[in-house]
Amino acid sequence: MPTQTPNNPRTGRLIVVAIAMRLVVDTAVRLFYPFLPEISRGLGITLSQGGLLLALRSAMVFPSPLFGAWSDRHGPRGLLTAALLTQAVGLWWLSTAQGLASAIPPIILLGLASTAFIPNLQATVAAHVPFHRRGRVVGIIEFSWAITGLVILPLVGITMVQAGWQAPLRILAGLSLAVAPLPSLLPRGHRPAATVGRSFRQLAGAVWQSPSARAAILVNGLIFVAAESFFVTYGAWLEQSFGMAPNQIGRVAALLGLAELLASGGSSLFIDRLGKRRGVGLGLAAMTLTLALLPLLERSQALAVAGMAVFTLAFEWSIVSHISLLSEQAPLARGTVLSLAVVAGGIARTVSDYLAVVLFEQGGMLATVLFGVAGAALALFVLRRWVQERAAEPGEVAAAS
Repeated sequence: MPTQTPNNPRTGRLIVVAIAMRLVVDTAVRLFYPFLPEISRGLGITLSQGGLLLALRSAMVFPSPLFGAWSDRHGPRGLLTAALLTQAVGLWWLSTAQGLASAIPPIILLGLASTAFIPNLQATVAAHVPFHRRGRVVGIIEFSWAITGLVILPLVGITMVQAGWQAPLRILAGLSLAVAPLPSLLPRGHRPAATVGRSFRQLAGAVWQSPSARAAILVNGLIFVAAESFFVTYGAWLEQSFGMAPNQIGRVAALLGLAELLASGGSSLFIDRLGKRRGVGLGLAAMTLTLALLPLLERSQALAVAGMAVFTLAFEWSIVSHISLLSEQAPLARGTVLSLAVVAGGIARTVSDYLAVVLFEQGGMLATVLFGVAGAALALFVLRRWVQERAAEPGEVAAAS
């Protein structure tokens, strides 16, 4: 596959197309976190049941390696289009649901859609950008995650107040249909000969033989233990502790989006020079410290929101930087590596989405935070002990059997 640089027009097109699609997908993923109380009330379920739905959505990562292996063998464009269409159906279906049972099928579709889309788009980007500049391009594309928080989630909150909880879901369903043709504009590349004809079991087995790859995949899961313990409960925390309405929570989400934008921009500018492994380690250390301090800030709304912003910045820096680190653990099977990392993250999110809500309801923010701190600290230990900057030379995965 030809090597591209960020200055190459083809890479510029890749960035623009990727951001356009990610804005829609990221919004569909993110809106459930700050507005979980409002969506749960709209569905006629409890907050704990809403957390259970998020856990079920996260559990849909288990087919991710199959999607990744398919992408490695056949290319990602058809898979990405199918994921966007599936998301459109899931969003519209959920907007018509009432009660827990009727919400389960569309939540499953939404989980499958994001599982098929996100890691395989990341693998496509990694395949077209050299490692020494990959952090910059990945960081630029991850601006989409920040923009959803900074711009789109506040609009979601306003829309929910004025038109009801279903309205944002239906708007996003239409936008998902609108961007579904965009994968056809992604650069077409040649598949590595080493992946042609290889089964998922062969690709995954080859990846799993690398201790560094295994550790990097585990770190991805542990990062989400820390992150989900915060993101799945902060809307309820703001509502209970400070009496915020959905539109006010949306404004807080905008501030968190600004923090994410700064983190993505910082990663894009500095992670290639700093080193991916070192940068992830710094982010994890900051996550651990700021999350531990968060309950102490509950007496002041301004301090609490500031602490949330710092934690969000640390998380976004860590996860954006870790994408580039993961992408070089087995270069000839990037889709498989990134999909396995999604599985690890999904397992963590499945447990954390439900457990964090239960801990919050029973023990408040302190109980939730302690759970998240344990995940961040363990991630930092695993990273420092086992993960390498570049774990596999080209050809190692192909040679493994």
